[in-house]
Amino acid sequence: MRYFKRIFLSVILTALSCLPVKAEMTIEELFFDNSKPFHLKMLDVIPKEGIVQIGNDGAENTIIEFMDYFCGYCKKVHPELLKIANDREDTRIVFLQHPVLSESSKLLANMVVAANIQKKGLEFHNALFGIEGNLNNAKLQKIIEDLELNSAKLNIDMSKEEVKNIVGISSFMASGSGARGTPTFFINEELVIGYISIDRIEALLK
Repeated sequence: MRYFKRIFLSVILTALSCLPVKAEMTIEELFFDNSKPFHLKMLDVIPKEGIVQIGNDGAENTIIEFMDYFCGYCKKVHPELLKIANDREDTRIVFLQHPVLSESSKLLANMVVAANIQKKGLEFHNALFGIEGNLNNAKLQKIIEDLELNSAKLNIDMSKEEVKNIVGISSFMASGSGARGTPTFFINEELVIGYISIDRIEALLK
Protein backbone atom coordinates (compact mmCIF):
# COMPACT_ATOMS: atom_id res chain seq x y z
CA MET A 1 0.00 0.00 0.00
CA ARG A 2 2.87 2.39 0.75
CA TYR A 3 4.39 1.60 -2.65
CA PHE A 4 1.05 2.29 -4.32
CA LYS A 5 0.79 5.63 -2.54
CA ARG A 6 4.32 6.63 -3.54
CA ILE A 7 3.70 5.83 -7.20
CA PHE A 8 0.29 7.50 -7.17
CA LEU A 9 1.66 10.56 -5.41
CA SER A 10 4.38 11.00 -8.03
CA VAL A 11 1.82 10.70 -10.83
CA ILE A 12 -0.55 13.23 -9.30
CA LEU A 13 2.20 15.69 -8.39
CA THR A 14 3.36 15.59 -11.99
CA ALA A 15 -0.19 15.95 -13.26
CA LEU A 16 -1.12 18.88 -11.08
CA SER A 17 2.14 20.67 -11.75
CA CYS A 18 1.49 20.45 -15.50
CA LEU A 19 -2.25 21.12 -15.53
CA PRO A 20 -3.30 24.62 -14.43
CA VAL A 21 -6.71 23.67 -13.06
CA LYS A 22 -7.81 24.61 -9.58
CA ALA A 23 -8.59 21.47 -7.56
CA GLU A 24 -10.71 21.64 -4.44
CA MET A 25 -8.37 19.42 -2.40
CA THR A 26 -4.65 19.66 -1.77
CA ILE A 27 -2.19 16.78 -2.22
CA GLU A 28 -1.67 16.69 1.55
CA GLU A 29 -5.38 16.24 2.16
CA LEU A 30 -5.64 13.58 -0.54
CA PHE A 31 -2.97 11.34 0.97
CA PHE A 32 -2.63 12.17 4.64
CA ASP A 33 -6.13 13.11 5.80
CA ASN A 34 -7.87 9.89 6.81
CA SER A 35 -11.22 11.49 7.62
CA LYS A 36 -12.65 10.43 4.25
CA PRO A 37 -12.09 7.27 2.12
CA PHE A 38 -9.62 7.63 -0.73
CA HIS A 39 -12.18 7.08 -3.53
CA LEU A 40 -14.31 9.94 -2.19
CA LYS A 41 -11.33 12.27 -1.74
CA MET A 42 -10.45 11.57 -5.35
CA LEU A 43 -13.71 13.22 -6.41
CA ASP A 44 -12.67 16.37 -4.57
CA VAL A 45 -9.55 16.62 -6.72
CA ILE A 46 -11.44 16.63 -10.03
CA PRO A 47 -13.19 19.95 -10.83
CA LYS A 48 -16.99 19.68 -10.77
CA GLU A 49 -17.25 20.21 -14.53
CA GLY A 50 -15.40 16.93 -14.96
CA ILE A 51 -17.88 14.90 -12.93
CA VAL A 52 -20.95 13.32 -14.54
CA GLN A 53 -23.17 11.93 -11.81
CA ILE A 54 -26.48 10.21 -11.14
CA GLY A 55 -27.70 10.31 -7.54
CA ASN A 56 -27.05 12.38 -4.46
CA ASP A 57 -23.66 13.33 -3.04
CA GLY A 58 -24.65 11.89 0.33
CA ALA A 59 -25.62 8.43 -0.97
CA GLU A 60 -24.47 5.48 1.14
CA ASN A 61 -22.88 3.78 -1.88
CA THR A 62 -20.67 5.35 -4.53
CA ILE A 63 -19.77 3.69 -7.81
CA ILE A 64 -17.05 5.48 -9.79
CA GLU A 65 -16.38 4.43 -13.38
CA PHE A 66 -13.38 5.60 -15.38
CA MET A 67 -14.55 5.16 -18.97
CA ASP A 68 -13.94 5.84 -22.65
CA TYR A 69 -16.81 6.48 -25.09
CA PHE A 70 -15.28 4.11 -27.66
CA CYS A 71 -14.93 1.28 -25.12
CA GLY A 72 -17.26 -1.60 -25.93
CA TYR A 73 -17.33 -2.89 -22.36
CA CYS A 74 -18.13 0.60 -21.05
CA LYS A 75 -21.09 0.66 -23.41
CA LYS A 76 -22.11 -2.84 -22.32
CA VAL A 77 -22.09 -2.02 -18.61
CA HIS A 78 -23.79 1.36 -18.98
CA PRO A 79 -27.45 0.18 -18.97
CA GLU A 80 -26.65 -2.02 -15.98
CA LEU A 81 -25.29 0.99 -14.08
CA LEU A 82 -28.40 2.98 -15.03
CA LYS A 83 -30.58 0.15 -13.71
CA ILE A 84 -28.77 0.22 -10.36
CA ALA A 85 -29.18 3.99 -10.18
CA ASN A 86 -32.90 3.70 -10.96
CA ASP A 87 -33.51 0.80 -8.56
CA ARG A 88 -31.52 2.06 -5.56
CA GLU A 89 -31.90 5.42 -3.88
CA ASP A 90 -28.86 4.68 -1.70
CA THR A 91 -26.40 4.59 -4.61
CA ARG A 92 -24.83 7.24 -6.80
CA ILE A 93 -22.95 6.57 -10.02
CA VAL A 94 -20.06 8.85 -10.98
CA PHE A 95 -18.65 8.72 -14.51
CA LEU A 96 -15.13 10.06 -15.01
CA GLN A 97 -13.23 10.58 -18.23
CA HIS A 98 -10.34 8.30 -19.14
CA PRO A 99 -9.99 8.64 -22.94
CA VAL A 100 -7.25 6.15 -23.80
CA LEU A 101 -8.38 4.46 -27.00
CA SER A 102 -7.96 7.22 -29.59
CA GLU A 103 -7.77 10.93 -30.28
CA SER A 104 -11.51 10.77 -30.98
CA SER A 105 -11.96 9.52 -27.40
CA LYS A 106 -10.29 12.71 -26.14
CA LEU A 107 -12.48 14.81 -28.41
CA LEU A 108 -15.66 13.26 -27.02
CA ALA A 109 -14.41 13.56 -23.44
CA ASN A 110 -13.76 17.28 -23.99
CA MET A 111 -17.21 17.61 -25.55
CA VAL A 112 -18.95 16.02 -22.57
CA VAL A 113 -17.12 18.32 -20.15
CA ALA A 114 -18.16 21.27 -22.34
CA ALA A 115 -21.76 19.99 -22.30
CA ASN A 116 -21.51 19.70 -18.51
CA ILE A 117 -20.76 23.44 -18.39
CA GLN A 118 -24.19 23.87 -20.01
CA LYS A 119 -25.70 21.51 -17.39
CA LYS A 120 -26.28 18.83 -20.04
CA GLY A 121 -23.30 16.58 -19.34
CA LEU A 122 -25.28 13.58 -18.07
CA GLU A 123 -27.74 13.73 -20.95
CA PHE A 124 -24.90 13.94 -23.47
CA HIS A 125 -23.06 11.10 -21.74
CA ASN A 126 -26.12 8.83 -21.79
CA ALA A 127 -26.86 9.69 -25.41
CA LEU A 128 -23.34 8.75 -26.51
CA PHE A 129 -23.59 5.34 -24.89
CA GLY A 130 -27.11 4.93 -26.29
CA ILE A 131 -26.08 5.28 -29.93
CA GLU A 132 -26.76 2.19 -32.04
CA GLY A 133 -23.94 1.21 -34.34
CA ASN A 134 -20.91 3.37 -35.01
CA LEU A 135 -20.75 7.00 -34.00
CA ASN A 136 -20.56 9.47 -36.86
CA ASN A 137 -20.89 13.23 -37.29
CA ALA A 138 -24.57 13.04 -38.22
CA LYS A 139 -25.45 11.11 -35.06
CA LEU A 140 -23.35 13.46 -32.96
CA GLN A 141 -25.02 16.52 -34.44
CA LYS A 142 -28.46 14.98 -33.78
CA ILE A 143 -27.56 14.53 -30.09
CA ILE A 144 -26.52 18.17 -29.87
CA GLU A 145 -29.77 19.29 -31.52
CA ASP A 146 -31.98 16.97 -29.45
CA LEU A 147 -30.42 18.23 -26.21
CA GLU A 148 -30.80 21.84 -27.41
CA LEU A 149 -27.17 22.56 -26.64
CA ASN A 150 -25.67 25.86 -27.71
CA SER A 151 -23.41 24.38 -30.39
CA ALA A 152 -21.30 27.53 -30.79
CA LYS A 153 -20.57 27.65 -27.06
CA LEU A 154 -19.96 23.89 -27.03
CA ASN A 155 -17.32 24.19 -29.77
CA ILE A 156 -15.62 27.11 -28.02
CA ASP A 157 -15.63 25.49 -24.57
CA MET A 158 -14.38 22.09 -25.71
CA SER A 159 -11.34 23.77 -27.27
CA LYS A 160 -10.40 25.65 -24.10
CA GLU A 161 -7.29 24.61 -22.21
CA GLU A 162 -9.31 24.51 -18.98
CA VAL A 163 -11.57 21.79 -20.40
CA LYS A 164 -8.65 19.78 -21.79
CA ASN A 165 -6.93 20.07 -18.41
CA ILE A 166 -10.00 18.78 -16.57
CA VAL A 167 -10.00 15.69 -18.79
CA GLY A 168 -6.25 15.39 -18.20
CA ILE A 169 -6.62 15.43 -14.42
CA SER A 170 -9.39 12.83 -14.54
CA SER A 171 -7.26 10.56 -16.71
CA PHE A 172 -4.21 11.05 -14.47
CA MET A 173 -6.33 10.08 -11.47
CA ALA A 174 -7.43 6.94 -13.31
CA SER A 175 -3.88 5.94 -14.19
CA GLY A 176 -2.63 6.71 -10.69
CA SER A 177 -5.40 4.59 -9.21
CA GLY A 178 -4.25 1.56 -11.17
CA ALA A 179 -6.51 1.69 -14.21
CA ARG A 180 -4.83 -0.23 -17.03
CA GLY A 181 -7.74 0.41 -19.35
CA THR A 182 -11.49 0.94 -19.37
CA PRO A 183 -13.76 0.41 -17.66
CA THR A 184 -12.15 0.66 -14.23
CA PHE A 185 -14.35 1.02 -11.15
CA PHE A 186 -14.28 2.02 -7.56
CA ILE A 187 -17.29 0.33 -5.98
CA ASN A 188 -17.16 2.02 -2.64
CA GLU A 189 -13.54 1.32 -1.62
CA GLU A 190 -13.10 -1.75 -3.86
CA LEU A 191 -11.04 -1.22 -7.03
CA VAL A 192 -12.29 -3.37 -9.93
CA ILE A 193 -10.51 -3.40 -13.28
CA GLY A 194 -12.47 -4.41 -16.37
CA TYR A 195 -16.09 -5.30 -17.06
CA ILE A 196 -18.14 -6.40 -14.07
CA SER A 197 -21.62 -7.92 -14.07
CA ILE A 198 -24.54 -6.23 -12.38
CA ASP A 199 -24.76 -9.09 -9.86
CA ARG A 200 -21.14 -8.60 -8.80
CA ILE A 201 -21.61 -4.86 -8.57
CA GLU A 202 -24.61 -5.25 -6.30
CA ALA A 203 -22.72 -7.77 -4.16
CA LEU A 204 -20.15 -5.05 -3.39
CA LEU A 205 -22.76 -2.47 -2.32
CA LYS A 206 -23.80 -1.96 1.29
